[in-house]
This record gives sequence, structure tokens and C-alpha cells, in this order.
Amino acid sequence: MTDEIERAAHAYCPACNPAPGLGEPVTALCGATHPYWGRRERPVNNCPACEAVVAKTVYPCGHTGGGR
Repeated sequence: MTDEIERAAHAYCPACNPAPGLGEPVTALCGATHPYWGRRERPVNNCPACEAVVAKTVYPCGHTGGGR
């Protein structure tokens, strides 16, 4: 994983992660696992791999996607 993606804001499935606690490890849509530090909208720094998955109608976990 590159540093650019490591520093990026990742997207998470809201059905798989309905209320993660701060610091709790969660898996992003791109497959990266990171501690959860809150939902932030940072469009300039979003993970490009997560953005590609967000655009799909079904996430890899099987839940309905298509928007953040």
C-alpha cells in the first residue's frame, strides 16, 4: 500500500460498520484495515481505490452501495 493511500480518507460500508468506536479497527472498501477515527469528508484526499468501489451499486461485502 502506498503512503498516498495510507494517508487518504477511506470509505467504509455503513451496514458492516454501523457505529465503530474511535480507534476500533475497521476494514475500508478498498480492503485496507485501519483504526477508525471518525467519518470525515476530505474530497481532495480520498482513497482512490475506495472511491472506485463507492461508485458501484454493490460493495464487495454484498451490501448495497452507490454513494457515500
